[in-house]
Amino acid sequence: MGKMKQLSAEQMRKNVAKANKTSFITKKASMGVYLIVLVLAVAARTIQLYNNMNFETGQYIDPSPFKNYPLMVIIPGIILLTVILLAGSSKDKVIGSCILINPMRLRYDRLKKKIPAAAGYSALLMALLVVAQIIFDFIDLVNKNKVIAESLTPEEAEDYNMLTGYGLGNLALHFVMLCVILNFIAMAVNIFRGEGISSGNCAALTFYAAWKIADMMSIVSNNVAVSRYSELMYEVLSYMTAVLFFMNTARFFNGMEKKFTRFWMCLSGYVSSILAAVSVIPRYILLLIPTGYEERLSMNIPSISDIGIVFMTITMVAVFWSTYVYRVMPRLSVGKRRWSRAPLNKQYLEIENIDIKPTE
Repeated sequence: MGKMKQLSAEQMRKNVAKANKTSFITKKASMGVYLIVLVLAVAARTIQLYNNMNFETGQYIDPSPFKNYPLMVIIPGIILLTVILLAGSSKDKVIGSCILINPMRLRYDRLKKKIPAAAGYSALLMALLVVAQIIFDFIDLVNKNKVIAESLTPEEAEDYNMLTGYGLGNLALHFVMLCVILNFIAMAVNIFRGEGISSGNCAALTFYAAWKIADMMSIVSNNVAVSRYSELMYEVLSYMTAVLFFMNTARFFNGMEKKFTRFWMCLSGYVSSILAAVSVIPRYILLLIPTGYEERLSMNIPSISDIGIVFMTITMVAVFWSTYVYRVMPRLSVGKRRWSRAPLNKQYLEIENIDIKPTE
């Protein structure tokens, strides 16, 4: 891989000029396609799991591709999203008016990156769900040990540790998850303060990647096969695309944007959100359907933290429908379209004496 470096101002201008192209459709239209694909894919997956899944083996009853309804929705949807993101137009509103309303004469690449508050709330939700996931891990471990303790004598059960089985691997994983929690909280604070995502946040996103890679390894190691016929395949794919999304997000906000960074960021965000919804929502819906409930007792319950992927990715994608439209100048009063006076340095407030020598 090539060495990553900061973009020059000239390269930034070229990127903006290329992104500010005109087309018969805008990139914002991709949101409508995303919503339609998500709803149809979730409905198709629910029908598929209800009618064509053997939960004891984790495989489809009929593996025919024509019975794989979600793929019939997701694949055309991804293709359409790709076309819109590549061919759609986006306009940089800040650059178009920067020369006219920029009293400080700041270059566009030095303007702050402002992210919608929805992304901040999604980051807080993500942190909360990861906390819940850690709590559920301990609850699940304690419940398993309670079952074991019931089979022991009263004396043995009294001395039996309810955290038996909690090893260094679990401790390391929970430490990484704790770092993920702190990073998402820090991201939310920075977003609410209007500072965007810092370089520190970008670096800490590697903890999220490490966490999801560990989850994927756990899924593969605990199952004989994770194939296109497995109920866990969408879960693994959602983790892969989520890691790709956050890594591209870190690259962009850390000033290491490449030619197709925005495209892969938006596409992986859409795909990850759809796959996470397809993986999580139908299985929770099946828990609420009483018919055939006994046949689904062996169904794998999805991680509650996966719900955060659905919202976090899509709220971040909205930032990149235009080039730098979410960068704003400091102290701008949007309502009256006026600039409030910025506090001046003390040295500029002091008036120096000027000696004027009369001419002869």
